[in-house]
Amino acid sequence: MKWKSFFLTCFAMFFAVSTVQAATPISIVVNGNTVKTDVAPFVKNDTTFVPLRSIEQIEGLSIKSWNNKTKTIVIADPSQQMTFRVNSQNQSESPLIRNNRVMVPIRFIAENFNSDVAWDPNTKTVHVAKINDKTKANLDSADLTKARVAAINIPKISTLKELTSGESSAGSFQLFFPEGKSNSFFTIGNGIINYYEVKSNAAWLTWIGKMGGTQNKIWFLTNAGISSEVGKRPIINDRLFFYNISAHSGQSQYGYISTNGKETILGSKDIESLNDLYPIQDENEADN
Repeated sequence: MKWKSFFLTCFAMFFAVSTVQAATPISIVVNGNTVKTDVAPFVKNDTTFVPLRSIEQIEGLSIKSWNNKTKTIVIADPSQQMTFRVNSQNQSESPLIRNNRVMVPIRFIAENFNSDVAWDPNTKTVHVAKINDKTKANLDSADLTKARVAAINIPKISTLKELTSGESSAGSFQLFFPEGKSNSFFTIGNGIINYYEVKSNAAWLTWIGKMGGTQNKIWFLTNAGISSEVGKRPIINDRLFFYNISAHSGQSQYGYISTNGKETILGSKDIESLNDLYPIQDENEADN
């Protein structure tokens, strides 16, 4: 079925981890997509430089002009423009020319245009995230479900070392949200728990746990503990409301887990994609 193929694709993308191309020592990932360059990025004085045209992959950014005589570049987005001069005194903020190509400091430029930037030393990847105004409005929406849909769909950034996955979830996964909140969430799939915090333009992966054994339990796992973990384990003092989603059947269960670990299933609904999350009506009514 058409929706099933779409859902499985969404599922694969949701849990995918960006990979580094073998031919490129440093990768650039913008909003989850690897940017292909004809000149390899490089690091100089702890600053990552990328080909000038790579900047146009960032949401809303464009190169307005290049003055070969003054060696100045004008870069703009819909709200502002900035001028950068090649070989200014501050080398970490200045473009430079290498092998007749203009190379620019990606962090300095991206952050000046209100993007999130992170360096993953494990994979030598520069992550850049920038969302548009409509998505930002959805993140801040008073409609909890709309805000949650936005949160799980914005770019994801991780600088944590990967954990090998456990047993396959066979096309099923879980989403958990602290009660009444959309700015943080857990996912569980293939034996791995991920915890994300929404900050500005991205959902930042701040903790990963691998399920296994009965020791080192996390309170909302009733049948397993955490065999290994990286990052800072979150402290959650609220109930967690969940969606248990089966990509194969297009079905989802929903309910909540009390702070004592008791699971309550409230019902089930059809769901065709992650954009079809629905309100859990009992979220502000169910008893602890």
